[in-house]
Amino acid sequence: AGTSDCRTVDNVLVDTASSGLRIISSAITPALALPPVNDGAGNPMAECMQFADGYSFGSLGLADVQIGGEHATGLAVQIIGDPAFPSAPTDCSSAGPPENTVQAFGANGVLGISVFREDCGPACAAAAIAGTYYSCPASGCVSASMALASQVQNPVWHFPVDNNGAQIVLNAVDPAGAALVGGSLIFGIGTQDR
Repeated sequence: AGTSDCRTVDNVLVDTASSGLRIISSAITPALALPPVNDGAGNPMAECMQFADGYSFGSLGLADVQIGGEHATGLAVQIIGDPAFPSAPTDCSSAGPPENTVQAFGANGVLGISVFREDCGPACAAAAIAGTYYSCPASGCVSASMALASQVQNPVWHFPVDNNGAQIVLNAVDPAGAALVGGSLIFGIGTQDR
């Protein structure tokens, strides 16, 4: 955030049912020194994402995000599998096997562009919810509430323009099927001429 130290990350899943950017730590090598997202006591924060087939755990940092020609600054993003946070709390890891590596996750990260601004919203701002956000002092990570502004954010909401939604437009698929389908991820709905 706020520097010219950048990394390009390809092979990122696009998810229309979640919000926020999450990157596997090994996909940003050499590692970026992202400013940490801290709680009110100055402890670093981490997040758990639980899936039907496992979980991902990692730290939160602030980053300026560029996707195509769009920019969002100072966003909280999750660094999955951050080596500085080696152990996930039990109420996170009970969801199944870890998906904290590129091999286990199947991609370098995930870009959540759902209709929601934050990934958890008012519920996580009001109370600590097991299996979501954690305050991580040296003694270990414990469930914590998380202010809306500090939660992992949908980058589209933070673009200066083209920020009223996103569209995924896929090319036609042959009736016999196809191994690959091309398409476009378009930011903004009716905001620019095609």
